[in-house]
Amino acid sequence: GFFGFFETIQDYSVAEALLNTARDWVKARGMERLRGPANFSTNEECGLLVDGFDSPPVVLMTYNPRYYVDFIERYGMVKAMDIITYHMDKNLLGPGGEFPPRLLKLVERVKERGNVTVRKIDRKHFDQEVEKIKSLYNAAWSRNWGFVPMTDAEIDHLAEGLKQIADFDIVFMAEANGEPIGFSLTLPDMHEVLYHIRDGRLFPTGWLKFLWYRRRITRVRIFALGVVEKHRGTGGDILLYYETAKAALGKGYYQAEMGWVLENNDLMNRVVINMGGQKYKTYRFYEMPV
Repeated sequence: GFFGFFETIQDYSVAEALLNTARDWVKARGMERLRGPANFSTNEECGLLVDGFDSPPVVLMTYNPRYYVDFIERYGMVKAMDIITYHMDKNLLGPGGEFPPRLLKLVERVKERGNVTVRKIDRKHFDQEVEKIKSLYNAAWSRNWGFVPMTDAEIDHLAEGLKQIADFDIVFMAEANGEPIGFSLTLPDMHEVLYHIRDGRLFPTGWLKFLWYRRRITRVRIFALGVVEKHRGTGGDILLYYETAKAALGKGYYQAEMGWVLENNDLMNRVVINMGGQKYKTYRFYEMPV
């Protein structure tokens, strides 16, 4: 069973009471372990920040004080899995913003084969594109540690919410011989906007700040990127990362958070590092027997 939405003042007795209640609740329902934090599952915000406190929060990622780590470990929970996020900006590329030569060779090799292509999501046919993503999402992520399948209704709900903040110039679909095989969803980091609306109010002047700073966002987060299993190794993931980075830089987004990526996902970690990503934050799933 999962616990999540974990928030507490700096008082261990409060944290202990919350975790006791979560433990007892899942135990009463026949669960064997308590795992988290996850809000509500690995499909939403999840993991406790354990490294990288010197960087600001990013859209749809958790953030917490350092003492949360002490409280959860004091309670007796131990590491179940780490998830990693990477930082990339144009300063990590060549002097003129060039991509690493090794990456460009890989991209050229994939394009020469010609069976895998990448295109932008068609906003005019958004509903049809979401239907394609439904068939891809559970297939592409099904073997990931901790995966919980998403229902069609959950994907519809998520898509409707993300539609309000998405930049469709940096959302891509990968296809093999015309068949969808993967997709990438990259989001402008709305935290850069919300930082300037500190009282949380859009009226009377907050909406002006919102519109002003939204046009000046410099950071994006690669929220989801995956290819179905039978097409892995064909270069679809490389093309998705490359086209996303190229489009984002072209629109003035010069920083990116890439991830999260499971620590044991060797293939995807290698791809991100080959792209020029540098590890900068670690989040942790904890668990304990109940």
